[in-house]
Amino acid sequence: PEEGGFVVCDLNSVNGTFVNDVQVRRRKLEPDDVVRIGSFTFRFESEGDPDITHKVTRPEFAEVLTVAGAEPPAQIIGSLDATSASGPHLTIGLNELEDAYRKLRTLYSFTQAIATTLDTGDLLERILKNLLNVFPAAQSVAVFLRDSLGAMVPRMVLPQRQEGVGSGLLTLPAQFHGEVVSKGRAILSAPVAGGMSMHSPMIFNESTQGVLHVRSNDRSTRFSQDDLDLLTGMAAQAAMAVQNARMHQESIKQQRLQQDLLLAEQIQKSFLPRQLPLVEGIEFITEYRPAYSVGGDFYDVFWLHDERIGLFIGDVSGKGVSAALLMARISSDLRVAAMAESEPARALAKVNRQVLERRQHDIFVTGIYLTLDTRTREFVMANAGHPPPFIRRQAGLLERIDGGTATAIGIDENAEYEQVRVRLGAGDSLVLCTDGVLEATDARGEQFGWARIEKSLSAENARAPELAERLLADVRKHVGEAAQNDDLTLIVCGVADEKSKVRTGRRDAPTMNMGRPTIRSRE
Repeated sequence: PEEGGFVVCDLNSVNGTFVNDVQVRRRKLEPDDVVRIGSFTFRFESEGDPDITHKVTRPEFAEVLTVAGAEPPAQIIGSLDATSASGPHLTIGLNELEDAYRKLRTLYSFTQAIATTLDTGDLLERILKNLLNVFPAAQSVAVFLRDSLGAMVPRMVLPQRQEGVGSGLLTLPAQFHGEVVSKGRAILSAPVAGGMSMHSPMIFNESTQGVLHVRSNDRSTRFSQDDLDLLTGMAAQAAMAVQNARMHQESIKQQRLQQDLLLAEQIQKSFLPRQLPLVEGIEFITEYRPAYSVGGDFYDVFWLHDERIGLFIGDVSGKGVSAALLMARISSDLRVAAMAESEPARALAKVNRQVLERRQHDIFVTGIYLTLDTRTREFVMANAGHPPPFIRRQAGLLERIDGGTATAIGIDENAEYEQVRVRLGAGDSLVLCTDGVLEATDARGEQFGWARIEKSLSAENARAPELAERLLADVRKHVGEAAQNDDLTLIVCGVADEKSKVRTGRRDAPTMNMGRPTIRSRE
């Protein structure tokens, strides 16, 4: 409705608007005019001139003097709820419709301008430059974003010209924080020093992620409620764009992390033996399963000298990358100590001193180191707080070796390590594992435990491959669908009996270097 009648206005529609089959952009309607929009036709009827004495009603906003904060006090002369998808009022009438059309065009152009970048710095610059174009009367614009601690901090400020901006833009006025950030309301304010300012929250998923600020120091500049409404719409689009940029950056970080973990996994596997010693009548079965891509378990089997093999298995406290890094250091320390010290107890004591000298607090290592005489089948073992190993005798007896046990590595600088001597007979197998086997947990939280380990190892067949396969199968059956919560490592060293004695291959020449002999692994 306008003065003197009703008007139809086409806002650049695709199909066009026709009155009496004539395309129009703007035309006053007469009674019985036929209006066609797309495939629909309407007949205009009127009982006379419209009553245009009513005015478009808008909410009244009381001027409120807020408490003084770090910034100069200001009067709130207008506000609107930025959490609502609609504006502060329902527009009626042709003028309001045209205003809404201009607003939509502005928002569309703004969205197009900021939607083509996922770089946060570039995005913020585009947002502020568009604000300066939309509000040419503004002296400066700024964007505030939440930091990692949840505080609203300025991320970028742009002046309309190059003369700079005032220090008032360096912080979000404390008096507006509750309204804008906490309540999600856009604020139109008049600072006491003169000029006008607008603050609009950038809301995403019902949470204020940032604030857009438009400021004018010119006393003649007057921002309107419609300006605040437009800024609120732009802030909503900016919030979505900033969130998309953040998600993109997080996705890149995750991809890089996955690549790093894959590389770490490959590096960690390089610390494990690539080839196990080949000894006639003795076979080694190994299994290594980290809970994550990398883990803190480690093991090694290597020649010390002719007819003597060193074997160790260990578990670093913790999981993941930090445990894997320490695992690499400890396994290297143990290999060097094993080459320097002939007795397992002295080798563990040396590594314990090295770990404590590094002053890595809250880190400890459990492990077993033993030497095996390939001629006599006798091994000498020292245990640093690790789950004790088992010997499955050919006759079906199961022995747990509790001797030679002392405190874990990295706890007590005065720790004294003992050792025990045990001989393996024909058909016997030595079983070593980390607590990933003992503490394997099912969906109800029940651990595998000693009783199940002993039951699995006491079953019929005593050969090393069958012992390893049966124990791992029993662990998998117990855990079921539950997630693996700890690294798991298993070593079985078996001596062939006289009836089934096999030759595992030619015996490797003894090595005194750090070369790694092939995992007979079930990975």
